[in-house]
Amino acid sequence: MNWPFENNTASIVRKLTKRSLQSEKRRNRMVITAVALAAFLISFGGGLMVSLLQMQNNQVADTYEAVFNHITEQDIETMKEQPGIARAGEYYLIGEELSARGFKGTFLYADDAMLYTGRHQMSLTDGKLPERANEIIVSKSWLKKFEPDAIIGDSVSLETDSFRDEYRITGIMDSAAAEGTDTYSFIISKEQLVQYADYSSQGYRAYVHLKNDTAMSVDEIKDYFEQLAVKHGLPSPVYHSQYLSLAASNPGLSMVTSIGLIAVVVLAGGCVVIQSIFRISIIDKIQSFGQLRTLGATKKQISRMVRKEGRQLGWFGILLGTILGIIVPAFLVPDGLNLSGNLAVMFGTAFICRGMVGISIRKPVKMAANVSPIEAVRFVSEQKNLAQRGRIRRNLNPFTLGKMNFNRDRKKSASIIVSLSIGGVLLLCASTLLLTYSPDTISRRYFPNGDYKIYIDSDQDLSELFYSGNPLTEELRQQVLDIDGVEAVITARQSAGADFQAGSYSGGGMGDMITPENYPAIENALTEGSMPPDSHSILAAKAYKELKAGTTLQLTLGGKTAAVTVSGLFDLSKLTVGYGHGDLQLDGAMLFLPKELFEELLPEADNYQYAWDIVSDPSKDAAVRMGLLEIADTHTGIALDTFSDQVAYHQSSYSVPFHIMQGISLFISLFGVINLINTTLSNQMARKQEVSILRSIGMTKKQLYQMITVEGIVCVMSSIFLTILAGFPIAYTLHRQFSKTAYGTPTPFQFPFLFMALYFLLLVTVEFILSTWTIRNQEKHSFIEQLRAID
Repeated sequence: MNWPFENNTASIVRKLTKRSLQSEKRRNRMVITAVALAAFLISFGGGLMVSLLQMQNNQVADTYEAVFNHITEQDIETMKEQPGIARAGEYYLIGEELSARGFKGTFLYADDAMLYTGRHQMSLTDGKLPERANEIIVSKSWLKKFEPDAIIGDSVSLETDSFRDEYRITGIMDSAAAEGTDTYSFIISKEQLVQYADYSSQGYRAYVHLKNDTAMSVDEIKDYFEQLAVKHGLPSPVYHSQYLSLAASNPGLSMVTSIGLIAVVVLAGGCVVIQSIFRISIIDKIQSFGQLRTLGATKKQISRMVRKEGRQLGWFGILLGTILGIIVPAFLVPDGLNLSGNLAVMFGTAFICRGMVGISIRKPVKMAANVSPIEAVRFVSEQKNLAQRGRIRRNLNPFTLGKMNFNRDRKKSASIIVSLSIGGVLLLCASTLLLTYSPDTISRRYFPNGDYKIYIDSDQDLSELFYSGNPLTEELRQQVLDIDGVEAVITARQSAGADFQAGSYSGGGMGDMITPENYPAIENALTEGSMPPDSHSILAAKAYKELKAGTTLQLTLGGKTAAVTVSGLFDLSKLTVGYGHGDLQLDGAMLFLPKELFEELLPEADNYQYAWDIVSDPSKDAAVRMGLLEIADTHTGIALDTFSDQVAYHQSSYSVPFHIMQGISLFISLFGVINLINTTLSNQMARKQEVSILRSIGMTKKQLYQMITVEGIVCVMSSIFLTILAGFPIAYTLHRQFSKTAYGTPTPFQFPFLFMALYFLLLVTVEFILSTWTIRNQEKHSFIEQLRAID
């Protein structure tokens, strides 16, 4: 705004701004790159969260809210007749069978409603459901590997124990978890199901979806299903945990909080880099600003000009980075497209980055506005006590000159080191958290004592198996110990399958024995109540929502029942014992029982061992693996679980988030690289005349290269030292807190040597490249011409 008595100089400011932008192309590229990088990181993080949240919503929308197990066909028909139920998918799992052709087949029955309900896990891509006993649906991955020429209507042979006949293909399905596995799914007909030898009329499951689920709260949904179970004598339902967690939480608030954390991290690096770029630019143009002041330019006009430059460059970088940050998640998570969410992220990113640019250029703007004509003419870089330092005798050579150049403007050098270190600290923290959630770290949680586990894997009830003969015997333990490389066999779990009834609520799960070895870990995972004070008290997982400390229930183990009291609840996420096996860990401990209760309910069993941890010599891993595989194949009722299989599973399941975190870490490191390039080039450009004087008195190209390189390496090494000194305690604290939250107890700290080594190597390499560029640039100009430019 201009007052009536004030001249309108807006057009002059615009022209000066335009000329300044045209004259500083290198600085412009640096600013645009820094702003675009910050905008990309924020919009990418926000866009990714929006896409993942939308994908989760898509996966649970119009699917199911609860599952009823162990019911009959009539029960399912009764559910379909209820006015509040939109759909009840009929499902029967037969189980896995090994084929003579070298694969495992998972056989099941499902109707049309079930296929629609489970469409995100398996979908019928072609054909129709089987109707006759000799008809079947096969998975696309199985067909591709074993019958590549077969089409719908052709007959195939499966060669398993229960399915040895020829089956005509009526449909082809695609399974979300089919890639990278030797287990394939097959859907049989109802006619074939009832002919199955172990068929049970009460073996069905119903996946139920309500009509008005979006208008109901979590408690209302649970109340509806509980009343339905009581009214029709059905077992208590198992709820869709992903659906309920999304319905009960506030994903919008969580997303905003996460974007805010990303923004804070990015702003910390972006502000320092952009401010440094503009500060060096202002110092290089001090005399130009002084000349403008001499010609009559006011402080306000200078401020407007510099601020206008920053805004124009900022908006260009914001637009570029934001668009890229929205496009990339759309390709990574195509099923999570959300236009309104992405627009909100774009506007939020623009607002945040616009503020970042405003904060970054505030100090440089004041610096430029406060320059007086006299100061500009006399301006040199701040060099305190130069006269005093000059009287000190020094052995002048390229190396000492490089050190002197670094030390002569300590404020500027300190600013460069701090700005470089911030990028390093951010990378150190990000890469540390990345290792905290790496597939190896997650998998190691389940393998605390070694890379292998042997556990009971039998269709027979555990209690019956204990009576007939537990396969985990001392003889088997000795066979394992005889394998070359095996050092110890540790009893990890003593367990049995348990069922309980608390009023109208019933449930069940694996019950583990409380031992002196696992007692501290269980106690640490308690969220309510206390450890069992007597033999008729137990602990239950917090996942059983209906159970509280003090609840009395009837516990059944091995056919015998006892009245027990729940003395406490434990959090599965904080539990460091009782882990399950296989990819999904479905047999993890859900209850903890005193030893006396085991002996009371299973008096005729003397061996409750369920799982062993195998401690082995890593250098003999091949021999250990082959020996354990041979034992697992030659003994019935046991299976082998390996650390490598867990790692492979987590790599396939979480590869996209993990690589995304890797990308974010690498992008953060670019802040430091950009700042190094800018400060080094600006410093060398500002000292052209000084270098020309050194060349005129005999300094060779090699000596000049050594001087410039030493100065840059001292700066880089100082920033590396400060990065480690300041970043290590921050990264260690973050690791402790995040790992404790994720795993219950802090995991061993892993310093990200690879990430930091690559980052430090990149800084050193860039510095050498810049030194070489400076020398070549100097050679293009005669030092006589550069000396003439001195006023």
